[in-house]
Formats: sequence, structure tokens, C-alpha cells
Amino acid sequence: MARADRLVVALLAAGRSMRFGADDKLMAPLGGQPLIAWAAAAGRSLPALDHILIGHPGLQAEAAAPGYRLVVNPAPEEGLSTSLRLAAHAARDTRATALLILLADMPFVDPTHLGRLLAAQDEEPDRAVFSSAGGVAQPPALFPASLFDAILSSSGDKGAKHLSRQAILIEADRAQLTDIDTPEELDRAALVLSARRATD
Repeated sequence: MARADRLVVALLAAGRSMRFGADDKLMAPLGGQPLIAWAAAAGRSLPALDHILIGHPGLQAEAAAPGYRLVVNPAPEEGLSTSLRLAAHAARDTRATALLILLADMPFVDPTHLGRLLAAQDEEPDRAVFSSAGGVAQPPALFPASLFDAILSSSGDKGAKHLSRQAILIEADRAQLTDIDTPEELDRAALVLSARRATD
């Protein structure tokens, strides 16, 4: 796997959550803890040079992601690329050789899947590695240092989508890559979590 002392884990939490309504989506309860806590725990399971939380000004979820260093995105309205650029800057400043991007509203991503991303990059260290459900590239995603400049030149709300064309794709169950955008999706996630706990 990528060396822990050269990896930066970035948890992106600066989205405006327009479809969720007035409530703070990342602090909405899921399974007895805030939504953000699930993705934060998955990222924290990986030893790393640095764990950073990219959040909007006034972010209330920082306390639910212990072990992360807050980096404020002053312009989240400009799209996902602003958070990605901040993450790439942080990784470059710490001389990281790889940057792992996680989304704070994906509660079912687990450490095993993240480990598979890291193992894939060991095989081809100069290629990005994206998660995939049915062949569609999506986060979590892992970027080598050779792609930091490409991330820094990105703009808009498509983030690093253009970097997925030559990437390694690691398949995961579609449910594992669920992201929560609406209260209804949060309710469905709660049912999935209850069903899993009932079978444990």
C-alpha cells in the first residue's frame, strides 16, 4: 500500500447541501451519530501523513470528525473543484506522494474498500484510482503526486472527473458508494443500517 507517512487523506465537507433543506446535512443523525462521522471514521482508519477536513466557513461538523485538521474553503459556491484544489495544495505542501479524496456524505464506504484503492495504486503508482459502481467512476478516489498540478488547474463543479478517463477503477457495491443528498435518502440509509445491524 501507499506509505502511510506519504499519504494525505482529505474529507470534503464544503458542499452547500441545497437539496437537503435548511438543516445541517452533515450533522443529521444516522445510526446514533452525525452523518459525517461515518466517512470520517473510514478515512481515519488509514495511517496518513495528514488528515484534513475541507469545510465551508461556519462549518459545525468539525467536532464530529476528530483527528482531522480543518481547512476552510472560502468559496464553496464555486463548486467542488475549490475543495479539491485546497486538498491538492495541502498534499503538495506536505510533500505527500498520494492524496485520498473522501466525501463527507458517503456513510457506507469502509476501510476495506479504501485499502483496495491503495493497493491498486501500488501496482501502477502514476495512475489515479477511482471507485466504481457499474463502470461509473466516482469518489473515493486516490491521486498520485504527479496529478496534483492537474487538480490545481481544475474548475467548476465536476471536480476531477476528467482525471478518471485514464484511471484504474475499483468496483464496489452500489450501496456502499451511496451519497446522501436529501432527507429521504438519509431515511433509506437508516433502514439499510438497521437491517445490517439486525443481521450482525
